[in-house]
Amino acid sequence: MTPTTASAQATTSARALAPERYELLETLGQGAMGVVYKARDRELDRVVAIKTIQRHAGADLDAIAGRLSQEARTAARLSHPGIVAVYDVGRHAGTPYVVMEYFTGRTLTELLEAGPLAPDRAVHVALQVCRALAYAHAQGVVHRDVKSSNIMIDAGWHAKLADFGVAHVVDKPANEAGMMIGTPAYMAPEQAAGGDADARSDLFSLGVVLYEALTGVKPFAGEDVARVLHDVVHVDPVPPREKNFAVPPALDVVVRRAMSKDPADRYPDAAAFAEALAQSGVLVESLAVERWLSHARRRSTLLVAGLLVVIGVAVGVYVRGRVAEPPAPAISPEPAAAAPAEPPDAPLRPRERARARAAAATSAPPADAPAPPAPAAEPEAPAPTGKPGCLSVNAVPFATVYVDGRDMGDTPQACLRVTPGRHRVHFQWSDKRSPEHVVELGPQHTADNALRVSYDFRTGRFLTNAE
Repeated sequence: MTPTTASAQATTSARALAPERYELLETLGQGAMGVVYKARDRELDRVVAIKTIQRHAGADLDAIAGRLSQEARTAARLSHPGIVAVYDVGRHAGTPYVVMEYFTGRTLTELLEAGPLAPDRAVHVALQVCRALAYAHAQGVVHRDVKSSNIMIDAGWHAKLADFGVAHVVDKPANEAGMMIGTPAYMAPEQAAGGDADARSDLFSLGVVLYEALTGVKPFAGEDVARVLHDVVHVDPVPPREKNFAVPPALDVVVRRAMSKDPADRYPDAAAFAEALAQSGVLVESLAVERWLSHARRRSTLLVAGLLVVIGVAVGVYVRGRVAEPPAPAISPEPAAAAPAEPPDAPLRPRERARARAAAATSAPPADAPAPPAPAAEPEAPAPTGKPGCLSVNAVPFATVYVDGRDMGDTPQACLRVTPGRHRVHFQWSDKRSPEHVVELGPQHTADNALRVSYDFRTGRFLTNAE
């Protein structure tokens, strides 16, 4: 069966979906579980999306309908610009369906078919999903199926998180104890093991999505589900920077922390994840370029306007001078010895005029008088110690970093500006203190090639990219 024939049959089979209220317009997508249609709500006169579940051999439509009802009830608690709204849910002619907000755009999965995103684009999308998750988690809702195909992006790069169909409301008992919920390639290790999922599980999944967006490949891409689940639980993927060198070191650190196997080693919440993304420097550099261009355009405009003003003033002065120029005064000779009288509005201040009179009354020094001593030369400014380099720091878990005994803030940090030379670095976490580690910072350690220093309190080991 061709895709066109399948789509036509799917559209025909769904014509009976509440025709008194919804007018089906076109098929938006079709997957293994069901079809999504674009439709018009006749009662409210608005365009919506309708997701239906296709019949499959052995499929429990009652359970599926219950899942969709759960999606509607869960999503009804959420009202956020970064979350696709759910309007209605039900069954018609035995087919379960859910009516959702119609959002023009494509999924992140579709966008990645053209290759990985630029780091600033990927971080921009991840930040929006972080905000949506922070809101959902504050309402007691865990998504549990964050993946690239559940992230919708429009032409203006506004992102929305969709499909809370497997979301778990934290303050209600779970019905799936011991069941594996989610998509294997994106789920957190605790989910893969059939354990409880919490907000940090969503952050792991978002870390997987960000990894995929930056590299164009999934970090856990086994040939079968069993291999994928094994890798999720036991294997650390290749760092994203090794897959795509355009990924800055600080962003590489953020992604790898989000994908930590132990939930305690991940970011404590979505807000902390978002803050780490913002501090990675990716968007700062992008915005700095935009601000520079905007400033340059404004400066050019002001420069042109200033030149026009200067030219106008100069022309005006010249014209006024030509029109009102007084005749030149007659020159009358005066005795050579006579000192010119000081005009009453002389620009010299009183003290300066007194000094001038005293100097005029003083006779010239004799020829054999010693020359006055030359003024002492001003001491030269000390030579600069060198352009500061970049030190990228991180610790597991979150810690405070000290450089030469000075508190430099909390990790992770993309670029600590430190003068070149030898420096002592250590980390402090709770009442635990790492040993001091000596690093040699050079001019080659720029924002794009920072000297990376990290410490793992679990193993007691330092790791630098200089080793």
